[in-house]
Amino acid sequence: MWQARDEPFLGWRPLGIRRQPPAPARRAAAPVDVLSELLRTVRLTGGLMLRGDLSAPWALQTPEPARLASLLSPEARQLMLFHVVAEGDCWIDLADGQRLRLEREDVVVLPYGDQHTMGSDAAHAPLPVEPLLATARVAEGLSVVTHGGGGARTLLFCGYVQCDELMFNPLLKVLPPLLYARAAAEPAGSLLTATVRQLIAAAQASQAGSACMRARLAELLFIEVLRRHIVALPPASFGSMGALNDPMVGRALHLLHARPADRWTVDGLAHQVGTSRSRLAARFKTMLGQPPMQYLTGWRLQLAARLLREGAPGVAAVAARVGYESEAAFNRAFKRHCGEPPATWRARAQTRRM
Repeated sequence: MWQARDEPFLGWRPLGIRRQPPAPARRAAAPVDVLSELLRTVRLTGGLMLRGDLSAPWALQTPEPARLASLLSPEARQLMLFHVVAEGDCWIDLADGQRLRLEREDVVVLPYGDQHTMGSDAAHAPLPVEPLLATARVAEGLSVVTHGGGGARTLLFCGYVQCDELMFNPLLKVLPPLLYARAAAEPAGSLLTATVRQLIAAAQASQAGSACMRARLAELLFIEVLRRHIVALPPASFGSMGALNDPMVGRALHLLHARPADRWTVDGLAHQVGTSRSRLAARFKTMLGQPPMQYLTGWRLQLAARLLREGAPGVAAVAARVGYESEAAFNRAFKRHCGEPPATWRARAQTRRM
């Protein structure tokens, strides 16, 4: 029987029956940057709001998070705050007793906008910052608060990052109350140092596009501080942050984020991770406080929120894209997590963008 020259002879086979080529092996999914995927699905908006020209002795206290959010961005459910020390030094004190000394080019991020006190001297009685905000003058597009006793000067820039889908995001729900980074200790060419110095420069100059530049730099600063926090975590750390570095749970998270619409089961996920169902379930629950399939539900709904916000055609199409076999099941899950049906949520989210 005739054989093509480039096909090796494999022995006799009946005439008319062709040898079937082997099924192509399924290509391994490219590694997924889970942090990037999480941040890509949320709508981060940020900016600078305040310049503090402060002289010792001074101490100021912020209002409760909900009150602060209503003052700065009335439609925001929650704001993530940050402070950058441009000159001098000061301290920051949280309600839980955590205290930190800040120096030039230090950055602190408060992911939940927790009430806090900042000042030149821990013994100085703090004043509420809200009355000062109400009477602040505006310069270079920022509210300027001038306050203190005329001693050593501290120049402070304060900003915020808003996250519309914070209630969905399994990552941002488990951050510590305060993140800290020291730009002055970094090489001059590091991203952190460059961002802090560019932000300080942009805050002190009023040029075309300055407001937009400050907003993008604020968002970049938040992401860089967050990224550094994750990289520094040991694999055994609890929460979504530490789980990204865990060999077993991190692999499971990469698979769920790469293929959220697959018909996942704990057995199937454990098989692909290379462990037993019981070990994966126990490790996942220990690190993230929830079973793998519950985490997958939250991730699917976060993806759905992004699709709805971006105007995807039809709730049924969104449901299918994130792994729901019926629109009714998707509607129930979305309402249970968000408090309103997906169509209502989309209309409200798109109204906020106008």
